[in-house]
Amino acid sequence: MSVKLFSIRLIRHPLGMLYGILLFAIAISAALSMVGSGAWDAALIDLLMAGILITFMLRTVIGTFRQSPGVVGVLVSWGMLLLVNLLSLLSVHEFFWGISSAVAFSLLICAFVLHFSGPVVALSCLAPALWCCVFMPYHEEFMLLISYPLRMSATALSAGILQLLQIDVAYAGSSLRLPELNIAITDACSGISQLDAFILIACIAVIMMHRTTRWKLIHFAFVIPAIIVGNTVRIVLTVLLFRLFGEVVLESTWHLALGYVQLILAFLVFLAVGELFRSETRNSAGEEEKR
Repeated sequence: MSVKLFSIRLIRHPLGMLYGILLFAIAISAALSMVGSGAWDAALIDLLMAGILITFMLRTVIGTFRQSPGVVGVLVSWGMLLLVNLLSLLSVHEFFWGISSAVAFSLLICAFVLHFSGPVVALSCLAPALWCCVFMPYHEEFMLLISYPLRMSATALSAGILQLLQIDVAYAGSSLRLPELNIAITDACSGISQLDAFILIACIAVIMMHRTTRWKLIHFAFVIPAIIVGNTVRIVLTVLLFRLFGEVVLESTWHLALGYVQLILAFLVFLAVGELFRSETRNSAGEEEKR
């Protein structure tokens, strides 16, 4: 669909334009807050991701005739509004409770969309609403929340691989202990600082590689495992290279180079999984044609 045709059809759907403008305004507000705290690169990436999600929501809006929500849809929308009121009563002074206000706002938007535009458009609105209203305003908190499981997983996997290679190693939490070296996997080393960019690239790759929503979602779910695999290989390579070349491996140049290896490997793993899904889809389609 050309940009001109997309724009013409969008003009004929004023509610769709309202949804998109509202969500993008929220995304810009959250991005400005991130820029104010110095995270301008993350703000730009998150804003681009918001634009992609909103564009796909609008594509659904212009390609779907307005549907009546029906009795079930009306009940669900009113139930969501009730949940919004309940969430608004929670404390907002801590992260886990403060996030309730953001979730309540995204539910309020989805309830509005469900009531006036039907369930299909409401489902397409869910991802951009959560991204713009929940993830972006609490970006740093979410990054810290995800960081620890990433570090723990990569540390445990790398320790297991090193033990298979007959290397004496023990691990506790996110630290590796060797006879001649102790390694602490910090937030910066967990791959969390590149997660925003990786999610954006993965989203674009998923859109280009798959046609159906089901395979897109399944493939996108491998973002975190791919990052863990890349980080695990980086840790193992760091230990092996340290045993060969000594402390020079721990210097900034080597550390930066291994960081790039981690990103490239994680992306290659993600693409390989997607290609595996594509081949499976082609095989299934071929078998159906033979029948």
